[in-house]
Amino acid sequence: MPSGALHRIAYMSTAIGVLRAEELDRIYLRAQAANAGAGITGLLLFYEGVFLQVLEGPPAGVTSLLERIRRDRRHSGLIVLESGPAEERSFGGSPMNFVSARKLSAGEKKAFSELRQAVAARGASSGLDLSGLLAAFGAVRTA
Repeated sequence: MPSGALHRIAYMSTAIGVLRAEELDRIYLRAQAANAGAGITGLLLFYEGVFLQVLEGPPAGVTSLLERIRRDRRHSGLIVLESGPAEERSFGGSPMNFVSARKLSAGEKKAFSELRQAVAARGASSGLDLSGLLAAFGAVRTA
């Protein structure tokens, strides 16, 4: 992919109400099908009522998808943690990788909770380094 043709956005948001495993599975399956057609890959984590999602792909497609996600009524408080060009995909193995709470290790749960607390304390994403957390999921989940 030529330079500037790959864009990455990472965001966190809070679920409204309780999302059952069946609803999370539906979200994942729809995302996987839609993303495959749009050349978008990524990761969706859900833990303690909080989503962390990474989207990678063509800039226009990723931006358009984020706007649709913003309008989704199943969550609120969307905060963009990272947005910009990417040299390569971190999650290129699948249109969407999904990791639910039951599949997170104790260390991953701790890292996720610490990230959520850092975002809540700052009220914005400035100064957060997601590379280690996302690289761990990219290596483990797409291998």
